[in-house]
Amino acid sequence: MARTSSRPRRNSAFHLPSAFDLFTPSKELVMRHIWIFGPLYAVPLIFGIHDWIWSPAAGQPHHWWDHAYGFSSGGPANPFPDYGFSAFVGASIVWFLIVLIIGTIATVMSQSAQLDAVRGQRLDFQDLWSVTKQLGLRMLGLYIVTAVIVVVGLILLVVPGVIFFRRYYLAPYAMLDKNLSIREALEESATLTKKNTGAIWGVIGVTVLISLISILPFIGGLIAFIFGCLYSIAPAMRYQQLKRLG
Repeated sequence: MARTSSRPRRNSAFHLPSAFDLFTPSKELVMRHIWIFGPLYAVPLIFGIHDWIWSPAAGQPHHWWDHAYGFSSGGPANPFPDYGFSAFVGASIVWFLIVLIIGTIATVMSQSAQLDAVRGQRLDFQDLWSVTKQLGLRMLGLYIVTAVIVVVGLILLVVPGVIFFRRYYLAPYAMLDKNLSIREALEESATLTKKNTGAIWGVIGVTVLISLISILPFIGGLIAFIFGCLYSIAPAMRYQQLKRLG
């Protein structure tokens, strides 16, 4: 009987470990370099707490600290920063600039550290800062371009937006790894993710599952954030795995 599934066979060179299998090695790398990832991941934590405090509960004119809304991030496992809501909470241009600048710096440094950790390289804040100074503005442009593409796709037909998100999921790591332009990074990500789309959907799916923990009252957001941090290196691991396929 002819094979109809496009999913790589287990004995195929294109078959990769499941997304759940990436949790343990990701956690080990995060804990091994906790002095680097701890301070970097404190940035989205602070933004999340700020949102949580200042966001009113649903249907309420004032703030309730026991609601989950506003602190629902799954942590930095998503390669694209999710600081949009934080930037507008507080209704201040100064706060918007703080979130934009500090958030971008922390994200670029985090992703550079994730890639270096997967490659077994030494992590140092000075080296990460050098990368950020070189590629920070280009990375910000990549985040913005990708967000616009995905949002437009979601507005038009929904499905294209979801596909674009998967296609460009690894673009930040491609740019950091090969010093690419925005267009080149998007094209490289599209090429890599096409090799095994299921491997990318798996990582995205696990990230979504982790974020869903935040719907639990009181401590759900904090638990989701911790698990998201521990899983944060999974996208960089997928990038390296797909790149090795040639």
